[in-house]
Amino acid sequence: MMKRSALSLALLAASVTSLPALAQSAKDFELLRNEVLRLRKELDELKGQQAARPAPASAVVAAPQPAADTAALTERIEQVELKQKDAVVAGDIPGSFRLPGSDTSIKLYGYVEVNAVREFKGANGGNDYSTFLPYAPLNGSTARKGETYLHARTSRLGIETSTPTAYGPLGIKLEGDFNNDPRLGGSAVSGDVKAIYTQQATNSYNFRLRQAVATFAGFTVGQTWSTFMDVDNAPETVDFNGPIGSTFIRQPVVRYTYATPDLGGFTVAVENPVSYALDSTGAATKSGFSKTPDLVLRWDKGFDWGAASLRGVTQQVKVVDDDAGTNADKRGYGIAGTGLIKLRGGQDTLSLGLTYGDGVGRYFNYLEGAIVDANANRILMERALGTVIGYQYKASDTLRANFVGGWQKNFHNAYTDYALTNGFGAGQYGVNKRMYQLHAGLIYNPVKNVDLGAEYIWGERETLAGEKGSLSRFNLMARYTFN
Repeated sequence: MMKRSALSLALLAASVTSLPALAQSAKDFELLRNEVLRLRKELDELKGQQAARPAPASAVVAAPQPAADTAALTERIEQVELKQKDAVVAGDIPGSFRLPGSDTSIKLYGYVEVNAVREFKGANGGNDYSTFLPYAPLNGSTARKGETYLHARTSRLGIETSTPTAYGPLGIKLEGDFNNDPRLGGSAVSGDVKAIYTQQATNSYNFRLRQAVATFAGFTVGQTWSTFMDVDNAPETVDFNGPIGSTFIRQPVVRYTYATPDLGGFTVAVENPVSYALDSTGAATKSGFSKTPDLVLRWDKGFDWGAASLRGVTQQVKVVDDDAGTNADKRGYGIAGTGLIKLRGGQDTLSLGLTYGDGVGRYFNYLEGAIVDANANRILMERALGTVIGYQYKASDTLRANFVGGWQKNFHNAYTDYALTNGFGAGQYGVNKRMYQLHAGLIYNPVKNVDLGAEYIWGERETLAGEKGSLSRFNLMARYTFN
């Protein structure tokens, strides 16, 4: 027994000594986990040895174990328990760690980002953090002016967790940024006096919810990107919003994806029903919101040459206004296809996207979607087509160039006729007939997790009345990502 205890103590001492080195190595988390499991087994054996030692009946029957040996064994056991408690063990998702005393893996991610923007032409509809072509000032407008501003409000913070269950991992994601002005109750605009006061003092912005979503056994429940939006195959831009002509929307969803090894993934989802109709003045009607969830169907598949996605959405627009005697109901729809093609042996990529719909509304960036004609007790829907094309050229492992274009068109129908007749097919906030936008930028990655970007953006819009407006801006960006 004495020899066995001595050997165990020697092994235990060596193990305890090796723990700090293992914990300091980012590449040795799996080895650390196995070492902790081995130490737990050794610890159980040592405790068993200690418990099995009989108390000496007398000095004649058995010689007592040295008190020093018992004290040393107890001390070693305490050291191992302490090291196990303090050890950081790798989690089940990349870049995560296991919460002590739990099977849950947790990962912190996000980035700190600073942008410097120079508006050469137009005031960009009042936005400073990103482009928003649909409301760009019209030619000859007094709002046309050059502006320069810096901001860090698109900086992002997120938490991702994974917990094993008998039916697979349960994932949680909670993410937000600071793109919310506390004085305005939403995203601030550079020309607003309240925003100017904020920037002259503390430049404070509230934390804004982006994603709060759970994933489990093929289900996704919570607020995240719409199923109708293809985030993975979208082209990269320095600008926060990106080009016109694509889908850009986050909202609460409940969806299920059935993945197959050969045919790809098939997804069905119900999503937040907030499609609305405008009244004869161009304002949203007080009762003009849909009553049933939007329905989205989707197919995705990866190939050796890239990836492809097809999607469809249908949404209800319903207006019930007893005061006006209106009870109208109509269903809109949208279809979209996107793809990513690998070029130059996979170094470069070509992104393609096409979206079309009748009353697709908010799933575009940006359309109103529908108008209620109270006199005729009917809903008129906007019919639109949008396309996006992007090419990324990787000059080296640290330098990439992005060239992106977006185009969007409203087709002539009863919706456009009603808008013109009632006076909201013209002016800065009038319905647009067509828009197109171009991005040309460079992103340099001098060291890991650091991106330095520069991008020029040009866009032009034309209202239903034939008025034109444009934007021209230059955006510098510095970002440090942690994950």
